[in-house]
Amino acid sequence: MGERDRPRADERIGRLIAMSGRDGSPATVVAIKAAQTAIFEVNLSAICWLVVTRLVGRRDRTVAAATVAVAIESAVFLVNDGICPLTQLTERFGASSGSVSDIFLPDAVARTIPIWATSLVMVGAALHLRSILPQREDRA
Repeated sequence: MGERDRPRADERIGRLIAMSGRDGSPATVVAIKAAQTAIFEVNLSAICWLVVTRLVGRRDRTVAAATVAVAIESAVFLVNDGICPLTQLTERFGASSGSVSDIFLPDAVARTIPIWATSLVMVGAALHLRSILPQREDRA
């Protein structure tokens, strides 16, 4: 299946809604936004954990779990053309805005989440990679 033949994220979500037979009830919108908020908080915590654990020199299973969480969220975000699929799902169920970041973050911060979150992921990854790669000795 070529890139052009692949259904876009909004088409896939539309099919999911059509199969579910659900209406746009406020309870459904609240449930989706609650799940989206929880996922956002878990992933933001995982991103911050990657940075903090390296700064304090910690390497254990929690770092691996955080890495997996960040990798999965990043893959989902990229596959869906840089838009959270739950945002589209919430709007399909009748919300005027599917975003949840604007609920608890200032507008300037909410609009720039991909920029600063990606930066934090890169910093965390670079710090951990630096500790894994063999250090070369400077010879005088």
